Order: sequence, then C-alpha cells, then structure tokens
Amino acid sequence: MKQKKMGAFGLSGLIIGPILGSGILILPPIVHNIAKDWAILAWALIIVVSFIVAFIFGFISIQFPGDGGATQAIERVFGAQVKRLAAFYLIIGVTFGAAAVLLTAGQYMEKLNFASALTVSYFLLPICTGMLLARINILGKIAFVMSIIAAAVLFLGGAKSLLDHPKSMAIASSFDFSDFSYALLILFWTIFGWEIIGNYSADVIEPKKTITKAIFISIVAISAVNLVVAASIQWTDTSMYGDGGLTITVILYALFGKLSNLIMAVLALFLCTSTYFLYVGGISRLAASLAKEKVLPSLLGKRTKQEVPYIAVIAIVLLNAIVLLLVQVKVFDLEKLVAFANSFLTINALIGILAGIVLIKNKFIKLSGAVLALFIIGMLAFHSSILSMVIIVALGLYYGYKQIAANRYVKAS
Repeated sequence: MKQKKMGAFGLSGLIIGPILGSGILILPPIVHNIAKDWAILAWALIIVVSFIVAFIFGFISIQFPGDGGATQAIERVFGAQVKRLAAFYLIIGVTFGAAAVLLTAGQYMEKLNFASALTVSYFLLPICTGMLLARINILGKIAFVMSIIAAAVLFLGGAKSLLDHPKSMAIASSFDFSDFSYALLILFWTIFGWEIIGNYSADVIEPKKTITKAIFISIVAISAVNLVVAASIQWTDTSMYGDGGLTITVILYALFGKLSNLIMAVLALFLCTSTYFLYVGGISRLAASLAKEKVLPSLLGKRTKQEVPYIAVIAIVLLNAIVLLLVQVKVFDLEKLVAFANSFLTINALIGILAGIVLIKNKFIKLSGAVLALFIIGMLAFHSSILSMVIIVALGLYYGYKQIAANRYVKAS
C-alpha cells in the first residue's frame, strides 16, 4: 500500500505549530524584560533571519529530496562523514529536546491541577507514538488544524488586548546594545525547525511547488503571530487584568476572561505536541536513511505498509522516555534539558547553513548566511554547557578525522 502524500497545507501544518512551539509561550515576556521598548525591533530582526533560514533549508529540501533531508546537501558540500556528524548532532538534540517539549506541555497542564508535569509527559508519549505511526497525510492534517487553532487564538487574543487596553507605543527607553544583542540571542530559538523540512520532502506531492508554497504560508503565519503577540506583551496595559506580571496568558483575558488559564494549557498542548510530531517524525526518517546506509542498525530502516519507519519512531520515543527518567531522578531539569538540546540543534543548523551558503548562488543569501553563521558560532562559544561542548568537539574531531582520511584515500586512488 502506497503512502498518501501531503500537499502544501499539510506540510505547513507540520511547520507552523512546531516553529511557534514553546517559544511563543515563553519568549515575548522574557525578551521584553531584557530589551524593553526595543523588544519589537528584536522580533522584527529575528523574523528577517527566519526568512533567510527558511529560504536556505527550503532550497536544500527541493534540491535534495528524501528522508535524509538537509544532510544530503551537507554530504554534497563537505562529504559523507560530515553528513553523518550533522545527523548525529540532530538526533542527540531531538532526543533531549523532544522530551523538553513534552515537559513544557506538562507544566501548563500541571497548573490546572491535572497531574504533575512528568506524569503528563509520560502520558503523552504513547499518544504521540500512535499518531506518529499513522499515515503521514493524516498526521499533517491533524497538525495543520492544531496549528491554525493555536495561531489564530494567539493572534486574535493579542490583537484584541492591544485594541482594548493599549499603552503608548512610543519607544522611551534608551538603547542598550548588550541587552539588545542578548535578546536576539534568546530569540534565535524561534528559528529551529526549518532544518527538519527536508526530512519530509519524500512525503509531499510535487516537492518544489509544495515546499515553496508551504514555506510561504508558514513564514507569513508565524511572523504575523510572533509580531502581534510580541506587540501585545509590549503595549497592552496588563494592569487592567489585575496582574502586574507579564505572561502570555494575560493577553488572552480580553477574549476568554477566567478561562484563559485553561485555554493556554490547551494551546500549550497543541503547540508542544505538534513540535514533537515534527522533530520525532523527521528524525525517525533520518535514522531510517542512516540505517539504509548501514551507519545505524538495519532494523531501524523497517517501515509499515504506509512507509512510516516504525522501528525508528519507537526507538526515539524510548530514548525520550529515558531522558524523562533522567529528569525524574534530578539529573536534568527543564532549563538544563533545553540548553543541552539547544547546543546540538544549533551546531546542526550551522552546518546546514554553511552548506547552503556554498550551494546557493544568490549573493545576498551568501552574505547574510555568513553573518548568521558567525552569530551562531558566537552563541555556541559563550552559551553552551561544558558537557555539550565536550560531546560536540569529540564527535567533530572523530568524524572530521574520518572525512580527511576519506578525502586522502580518494585523491590517492
């Protein structure tokens, strides 16, 4: 039985929610506290960065379709060993990051006295597994509906709070470069997700047309929601709701009143589970492609009649469960988990961006991509944990040595 493939709306459903993800729930208040009145400019700049990253990975996805995604472009530019290096960085990042995403959803549910964050996370694992094993077009439709609902509620809530209780939109605070650059650094989290698109390129109808249209739909929707939510946090008079603190829940009071906490918990569940679908679904396909190359055990390449790499999905879910156990025994907390995953996702994105710079002929993309790469390197150098850097460097040296040896062998022969 052949796998039914996704169209542009199905693929955009696997993009919008995950890239909005937990970032839209926690970043606007944090960034405003750091950059003050200049926060909206930081958001505008990161949206420009998102366009660049989306263009680079969209181009790569079209030129190099298949389960391997962006890693195929990396192989073309840097070689097979660097491709495998990037793949393992991504797999490690998702193993820890996906567990953090479930915990984020759990924390919002915990506020409703539903259950502890960990209990909710464990409960979500088998549900997400079942959905990941479904046909990809069904998953895309579910994710699309979830993404549209979450994006619409946040957009409308932010817009109504701005209209009902606006503050002065003047920029009164002085510009502080240190604070502003730190705010940009934090906002970099919002661009993760575009590099996964390529892992679904074999599951879409007419990849070039579908991916291009899906990226356009997604970037417009994501940008609109981010800007409206950021603006509402910055320019809504939250004292009207009896809450001096800045939280995303506050902007929903204009629409939902006392139900805002419940609505926000549901939105968190939507956004976090769709993020989980994107990352684990994409990584399972990457693992299957590595199994086909005999880099990973061949068992991971087994698929259902609907072409879902079910063994790889189950393996990654089990790894996520192990990470949750590490949280339970206090080896990690959510903040450390996110920071650890962030380092590996960032270095993987960096390698993909560097490959894109080489492959794409557009001079503006080359220049802006180079500036972005330098920014990422600085972020890794100053904000990664010692453990993550040790693993990153060790893997880099190992696969770098293997690539150099492979290059020498080719030249000698």
